[in-house]
Amino acid sequence: MQTENWIHPNTITGPPAEGVSYIRRPNLNQEFWRELKKGSHILFTAPRRVGKTSVMKDLVANPPDGFVCIYEDVESDQTLQEFYKRLYFLILNRLGSFEKSKKILERWLKSRGIEEISMEGSVKFKEKKLDYKEELLQLIKHLPELDKRVVLFLDEFPEVISAIRRNESTDNAIELLHTIREIRLNKDFNHCTLVLAGSIGLEHVVESLDRLKLINDLHPVYIEPLTRDEAKLLISQITKGATIQWDRVHTETLLDRIKLLIPYFLQLMIEECDNILFKKNRRELENEDIGNAFEEIIRKNENLNDWKDRLKLPYIEKDESSFCKKILTILSHANSISIQEIYNEAKSMTEPDNYMNLIKMLIRDGYITEASEGNFRFSSPLLQAWWKKQHPLI
Repeated sequence: MQTENWIHPNTITGPPAEGVSYIRRPNLNQEFWRELKKGSHILFTAPRRVGKTSVMKDLVANPPDGFVCIYEDVESDQTLQEFYKRLYFLILNRLGSFEKSKKILERWLKSRGIEEISMEGSVKFKEKKLDYKEELLQLIKHLPELDKRVVLFLDEFPEVISAIRRNESTDNAIELLHTIREIRLNKDFNHCTLVLAGSIGLEHVVESLDRLKLINDLHPVYIEPLTRDEAKLLISQITKGATIQWDRVHTETLLDRIKLLIPYFLQLMIEECDNILFKKNRRELENEDIGNAFEEIIRKNENLNDWKDRLKLPYIEKDESSFCKKILTILSHANSISIQEIYNEAKSMTEPDNYMNLIKMLIRDGYITEASEGNFRFSSPLLQAWWKKQHPLI
């Protein structure tokens, strides 16, 4: 077969997976909408690269009647004002797309002294400076008049808290948590539902501020790795119509090799297998190709760099980063580590009592798992082999 006629699998290893590259999990969607209809606000928790953003975008695209859903990655916001301004315009622009809402909004904005507002975010108003926090809260209060229930999906929200703490102050970061909590709990705002998620756990960020009580009302929805059946279905979807011949035996071999069945690892492995066969102009996959794909991913540093980048400033403090990297390096070479060994390593930290919060973070984010009571291992053989190569023992 000529390579110019080669049909590649529908893998996505960069942006969030959509279409045939995404597998919907009905039970997860049902739980989410059930909780929203009860009035819950949601905190998505998930291991890294499990497909959290894809899940949120699928929910936004397929809401029940009566919900207006807005997804936004808010990671770039560095100050309170930037964050409040973004939310304000998100809601305004989305509701402005409905003819009935648009007319009501125009009258309401004029009553607030705002003479003109553009889709790009520019405003003409009577006052010299607009208080975006106040305008946002007033807008949310008036949502019942617009007969809309807005659901804001705020991706990378923990990063905003960290950025505000770093760029402005700890007090401002805490103030934002209080405001977000007020929106969730004040009955005046019950037509706005918040869905929060991030690549670093919100719990860890809030723990560092000693303000866990400010998020304890959020309903956690945990996005699990795929079940074996879900993983098989995803593989079938991705490889359907592709030149590479993928059968049941190869599927079982792949699943056994990567163990942690997150979509990203599956997509990486299938993409690399396809690359190997494409270069050899060979359609028939062999088990040896799966092993070679595994080794090639480990060799390619860029594929898993995100796992290392999230363990440094600005996501966690330098002292915490050093501790986490040391634990993972020891673990990658020794295959397991006990809680006593972890405690011994924590003694050199500036705040050694914080070590279990960091271990919990590594578990939540999918780096490690508790294999047995008091003993930990890497969650993924792929991640372990990559980390070991990047961090040799000296």
